[in-house]
Amino acid sequence: MTKVILALTILALFSIASATSRVESMNTLWGAWKTAHGKRYSSAEEAHRFAIFQHNIVKIAKLNAKNTGVKFAVNHFADLTAAEFKKKYVNGGFSRSKTTGEYLSFPTNGSLPDSVDWRNKGAVTPVKNQGQCGSCWTFSATGVLESFYFINNGQLLSFSEQQIVDCATDAGQGCGGGWPDLAIDYAAKYGLETEEDYPYSATDGTCKYDASKAHKVCSGHKDVTPKSSKQLKAALVNNPVSVVIEADQDTFQFYSSGVISTGCGASIDHAVLAVGYQKVGALEAFIVKNSWSSNWGSDGYVYISTIQKLNGGQGACGILSGPVVPVL
Repeated sequence: MTKVILALTILALFSIASATSRVESMNTLWGAWKTAHGKRYSSAEEAHRFAIFQHNIVKIAKLNAKNTGVKFAVNHFADLTAAEFKKKYVNGGFSRSKTTGEYLSFPTNGSLPDSVDWRNKGAVTPVKNQGQCGSCWTFSATGVLESFYFINNGQLLSFSEQQIVDCATDAGQGCGGGWPDLAIDYAAKYGLETEEDYPYSATDGTCKYDASKAHKVCSGHKDVTPKSSKQLKAALVNNPVSVVIEADQDTFQFYSSGVISTGCGASIDHAVLAVGYQKVGALEAFIVKNSWSSNWGSDGYVYISTIQKLNGGQGACGILSGPVVPVL
């Protein structure tokens, strides 16, 4: 069942007057959702997950009723409590390993393009899935390095997150979280193998790095001037950018489409990849690639407002707080 059909089923469910019919419809929706996402539970867990699912259905309906322009859907996280969602899928990206006060500043004297989308240039790999491993920091790092490598070498390779999880012990704690900037520095020192040569397992493992298969990708990283929407946009003209956000709220757990400007603060807990910016309706937004599979959000992407003044200058969801790019 697609997200659209699920959403329509929810609307129908809440318009039914009969309590008996509503229960029957909820049971039908639960069965369809389990089939759509391949969910199976033990008999002991089934009732518990169904109760959480019903609670989330009500929550999603209330979120959509606010008419903020952001749409929410019954996705593959609908059987998780907010606490479970946070524990399993966020708290894996730390904002910044260090602050030197030396930032890469891009010239903005001339006018910036109205929009930038590196996907249209073939510079972005398909959306990946980190699974229940707090390795978002590695996906943010490989994402920006994949695009950087493509721009400089004309070849789009899918780099190995698992290599960073297993081997970059100075950059993070594997599935326990880490820093995208230090992951980029690790890649500068050792190079990166491809996903094919070092496949992802979504678990902490023993380092199996093979230098003969590694590709030289960069010489290190630079921090883009923070708290500046114009600087992040200017950086995106040259290359996708590794960014960090707060993603532990309902706004992210059930996001489907639209531009997020509220519903999240700037308590950084997740690392993602900005691949451009554009108008979405009347609102300008950063185009952000996530690592929760293409079943989440807008085919795996989320649109986050470019308004600078939000969260004390850190932007919507803190997206302006710590942008990072690789350098040659």
